[in-house]
Amino acid sequence: MPALTTIIEPDEFLGLCAIADLEKEASGSQADVTRIARTLMHGAVSARLTELGLPWAPSADDVQRRMAEPRPPAADQPATAGRERARKYGLSALLGVAALLLWGGYIRGWQWTGFQANQQLWDWLRLLLLPVVIGTLPLWIKHGRSISRARHALFGVAAVAFAGFVAVGYLVPLRWTGFSGNTLWSWYGLLLLPAAVTTLVAWPSAGRPLRRRHKTGLLVLVAAWAATVFGGYVLHWGWTGYQGNTLWDWLQLLLLPLVVPTVLLPAAGKWFTGHAAERAEAAGAPGAGRPDAGAPGAGAGRDAEAPARTAPPARAPALTR
Repeated sequence: MPALTTIIEPDEFLGLCAIADLEKEASGSQADVTRIARTLMHGAVSARLTELGLPWAPSADDVQRRMAEPRPPAADQPATAGRERARKYGLSALLGVAALLLWGGYIRGWQWTGFQANQQLWDWLRLLLLPVVIGTLPLWIKHGRSISRARHALFGVAAVAFAGFVAVGYLVPLRWTGFSGNTLWSWYGLLLLPAAVTTLVAWPSAGRPLRRRHKTGLLVLVAAWAATVFGGYVLHWGWTGYQGNTLWDWLQLLLLPLVVPTVLLPAAGKWFTGHAAERAEAAGAPGAGRPDAGAPGAGAGRDAEAPARTAPPARAPALTR
């Protein structure tokens, strides 16, 4: 028979252990976590096959026959179409209101909008760049491997074009951009820190490994920052904006955005969850006090003669107890 190996999450393993402990308490006999997992999977597969109109263990002919049957229209299609129309109408209305406010604030001089006091691009970047970075960067980190190369290239060209535009705004200078007078210190608060904080929070939750190119890029950024610190304080580079900023200012700039999400929040999360991940790993570790504890992994397959337990990588908790 075919063998299937699967990896489960720590919270799923804790749920299986809880079911096994309750069954052991009710029956008085040792409960097998692997058997419980197979039973639950059997029930879920059977229920889904019933929903699809297929018998248990359907043959290839059954599947082809079911695929050839005409499909009834989905019951939620009208509701989906209605939501799509409402979304389009809402977006159009929002754009119309924004255009009206811009026209009234800048052309008609509506004082209550406050637009007259914020006439430069820098003001709008301060308003819009933070939510854009926080909203889009986690999606890029999570689904970056699914984005096509053409789209990667497009985003790269857009980033280079923006950097060139910023350089032109400083060198010409373009007064309407508001870049003149804003130093590297100002850009830290506008762009770099939001991007760094969002990346530090979103990267571990996305499950992406930290590859060599990522470490190299991080080292390059740290070295460039160290060079600007030396140049700003020792060589008096005015464009850095470091002169006059003390250690207290650096703590205000870096401590809350970087230390809180990377150190304090993970520690608080472990405390609130009762160290669930650690307990799951300890429960699935070999020699953890369970009669048939084995290497971490979850085997749900069987060969022709006896059940097969295939151990996946060590990061997964074991189903056998």
